[in-house]
Amino acid sequence: MLEPNASLLPLKVDQSAIRAVILGEEAESLQEMVRLLDTLSIELQGEYLATIRRPHPGTYFGQGKLEEIQGLFEASDADLLVVDVDLTPNQLKNVEKIFKRPVIDRSGIILEIFSKHAQTRESKVQVELARLQYLLPRLTHFWSHFERQRGGGVGNRGMGEKQLEVDRRLLGRRMNALKDKLEKIKTQRAVQRASREDVLKVALIGYTNAGKSTLLNALTHSQILAEDKLFATLDSSVRAIDPDCRPPVVAMDTVGFINKIPTTLVASFRSTLEVCHEADLLLHVVDSSSHQIKEEIRVTQELLGELDLQDKPIFIILNKKDQLKDRGQINQAKLLAPGSLMISALDQSDVEKLRTQVLNHFKKGLHLIEILIPYSESRVDSMVHQYGMIEVQRFMEKGTFYRVRIQKRWAEKLRLEEFQLGEVM
Repeated sequence: MLEPNASLLPLKVDQSAIRAVILGEEAESLQEMVRLLDTLSIELQGEYLATIRRPHPGTYFGQGKLEEIQGLFEASDADLLVVDVDLTPNQLKNVEKIFKRPVIDRSGIILEIFSKHAQTRESKVQVELARLQYLLPRLTHFWSHFERQRGGGVGNRGMGEKQLEVDRRLLGRRMNALKDKLEKIKTQRAVQRASREDVLKVALIGYTNAGKSTLLNALTHSQILAEDKLFATLDSSVRAIDPDCRPPVVAMDTVGFINKIPTTLVASFRSTLEVCHEADLLLHVVDSSSHQIKEEIRVTQELLGELDLQDKPIFIILNKKDQLKDRGQINQAKLLAPGSLMISALDQSDVEKLRTQVLNHFKKGLHLIEILIPYSESRVDSMVHQYGMIEVQRFMEKGTFYRVRIQKRWAEKLRLEEFQLGEVM
């Protein structure tokens, strides 16, 4: 029977290192694939760039081009061919037939990374569902990979048509069970969101490896995993920007975006990215040192559009300025993102500037009210201290007088309490 959690990489369990060659059609995407393979600790043996005018229906790159590269590939020590595009199940089978060695496409590599890095129950369920959606139409192709992982070889009968149909049914049942789990998790997340309604929320978004987790750590004095690898973290984290800030403001990390992300992952991670919808402000974190900065900004903006988030208040943060070598690079990055704030998440003074900018943004949106709260109404008094920015506090004969800046929804609640004296323009 198929092992549904087995690695998509076609290797035996006793093989310690993977050696791969990459074939792609775009230089920038090819370099990104190099970093994706590094995240999986796959040893790179070579890169081939094959410009095509029109994808071949049977092999994508065209059989002539593939046969030309085949000799070079067979002369290397590579175990695996990584194709930096998404192949149909039939294309995958045909390309592997030409190269006579295992082949995996871009979506397969990204899914492998997500499978290794998912930590929370929700992200594990989402990744497994996306992985099975990818695997189901490719069962025939990947069965040979799973045979290798189990140490299959001479003497093994391999897969039969009957077993293939059994596995298809089992995968279908498992996918339905995972969808049910996600619906239950979605309900639980709605309860969690309701508990955060009373705080202001900032969501950090951006291309993978832009430094979002490092910046979140600096902003909130936390210790969330932050590595110089693509998709080092997939799970949302929520931390207070300043425990003493009133009203409370929290920052939320999100999974990084990437170009040509598998459609199954976009769909399954839509619920993870829902934290962006509840955010009051988005921080679009950009790696200002990236050679593909323009493309990475474009991909993020397009995904924001797909998620219907383009109308949210957004600050663009040009991160990693410490990695820029000269003034020309700094100016070029700023030209691509007018009005942005350039920082290094490793420089605490830069982080303080960003924190001040965020807090000032929220302060401008607060309502300035005057209120007299009777001494007997301790609950209302506590509400003002917890959610308001108090400018004046005086103890009067009938109660405590406050001049306070507070969110609109809390100002309306206080108005219902009938203690509010008026709104100061």
